[in-house]
Amino acid sequence: MYEKYLNIINEVNGVITAKKAGKMGISRATLKDMTDKGIIRRVEYGVYATDKFIYDEYYLFQLKHPNVIFSYNTALYLQNMTERTPTKMDITTRSNNNLSRYKDKINLYRVNDSILNLGKIKVKTICGNEVNSYNLERTVCDIINNKANIDIEIANKAIKRCIKTKDFDANKMFDYAKKLKIYNKVKDYMEAII
Repeated sequence: MYEKYLNIINEVNGVITAKKAGKMGISRATLKDMTDKGIIRRVEYGVYATDKFIYDEYYLFQLKHPNVIFSYNTALYLQNMTERTPTKMDITTRSNNNLSRYKDKINLYRVNDSILNLGKIKVKTICGNEVNSYNLERTVCDIINNKANIDIEIANKAIKRCIKTKDFDANKMFDYAKKLKIYNKVKDYMEAII
């Protein structure tokens, strides 16, 4: 009876929100029945998973909040530019998005819509799920602009590591710096560390 619904959930990485399930023809009552019968489990409020799903906090957060972008230390971590696992997720979102209920779990950065998607890319988590992150060029700009929010030793090490990667594009970084209105700050920092 529930096999059809189980297949639908498994097709979306084995995890689904109640909202998305509703759009795919699975009612909340069906999700509750499937949970009660042990066919699926509730992993968070409004989020259900099959046995196929491997717990992935980054993917779960992105699933519940599709408009957020992982930034700063979290972006570095997701792109293998730091060995240190972030104690909190660094999240950038639009200025009117209120995620204060997660203050113990995230560091929240708010920006205007005009620059929110600047440098946004898809990256894979350690579990292989795709999430939104800033690319290295945007991440370097953000770190230089907000050095107070990151340990300076970690920042310098991470930035040096980023600019040495073959995929790093210094021209793109300076273009972002202009759009973020921090060109001189980025230029001065780069001249000091190189």
